[in-house]
Amino acid sequence: MKRKIIWITIVIFIVTNSVLILLDDGGKVTRQAFITKWDKVFQSDIKEKIPTKGVAAYSGENYVYFDKSLGNFNEFLVEEGTIVQAGDPLFSYQVNDYYQTEAALTNELERLSGEVASIEDAISEMVSFRISNPSVPVVGDTNEDQTTVVVAPGEPVEAEVLKEQFILQKEQELAAVQEQERLIQSQLDELRSSGDTVTVESPFSGKVQEISSTLQDPIIRIGDTSLIVKGDLNETARVNVETGQQVEIMFDKVDQSFTGTISKLEEEPHEVGVDSESIYPFEVMFEEEQELDSILPGYHTDMMITVNESLNANTIHERYVSGKKVWNLQESGKLEKIAIEKGLHIGNNVEITKGLEAGDVVTNQKTHDIYAGMPFITPIKANKVPWLQISNYENWEKYFVMGILSR
Repeated sequence: MKRKIIWITIVIFIVTNSVLILLDDGGKVTRQAFITKWDKVFQSDIKEKIPTKGVAAYSGENYVYFDKSLGNFNEFLVEEGTIVQAGDPLFSYQVNDYYQTEAALTNELERLSGEVASIEDAISEMVSFRISNPSVPVVGDTNEDQTTVVVAPGEPVEAEVLKEQFILQKEQELAAVQEQERLIQSQLDELRSSGDTVTVESPFSGKVQEISSTLQDPIIRIGDTSLIVKGDLNETARVNVETGQQVEIMFDKVDQSFTGTISKLEEEPHEVGVDSESIYPFEVMFEEEQELDSILPGYHTDMMITVNESLNANTIHERYVSGKKVWNLQESGKLEKIAIEKGLHIGNNVEITKGLEAGDVVTNQKTHDIYAGMPFITPIKANKVPWLQISNYENWEKYFVMGILSR
């Protein structure tokens, strides 16, 4: 009987205290949350990727033509399969009218010289421009294309990028026009030297794919030997893909991965049909300084296109997130349920854009909201306590006892 009374008393004590805690709206009873599982916010690179497939191919073809009105064809100076560099001789012909041909080459040379001067002026103007007031338009033009670059107000960083892109584009145009100028000058010099013969040099580097024995234009087809990867995207993927995005490239036949960027992305599909899926072609350019000797045109590849990324993002596992809130173990020893803003969610990792920083401690232990703002305690992890160094801390006995009593 006595034993039964003791058990009843214990049960009443526990129930009474539990009810008092639950009804304690005034916070007179101190609650403590016992946390056994936690983790820290860490930094990582989170990337959203789209898988697709492709095939290696030469980057394109260039064509060489022969105007039969200029004279009589002599001979080809290359064969199919020949690797040529820009400036290598391709074929020669005998002019019909020396003075007419000389005048035509001279006029073309003058036109190219004027184009070179215009591009050089545009580059010089842009190089000397100082972006101090981004509301002022930055203008660079040529007689050919009347190119205009306008810098939007309030964007000095973007303005500097536009400036560099403009200069790079014009430098590439300048190199191409100067090469044409050199080729025409070479033909003019040979004509004046021989009196009736002109040798046409290749304006391109690549592999001679085809020679027209019937002299039908184009009489020579030169394939660019630089490699690219060609692929297709469905409608869903096309929405997220843009030029300039990074691509990981893995070939079936090569035990090595490569990197590249989306260099070309078509706006129109191969075919348009109500009952057929729209497929959009794209091209990937390999990044420089990669050894591509082991890759041949026709090799198939798997690719991962990075369509969105956040570098050095504050990251936690998804299990710690409940809607838009997480439980945070603060340095003050309090347990708080804080609001967060999420970014990318890739796999199990969630980017936290607001509310938490790297190193903050979170828990996914099921905890009632009444513990918000209350102290928390954690179990002793004996294997992580430097027992041999405890005596080095001042008043260690006091804090040791307080820790035991608090539990």
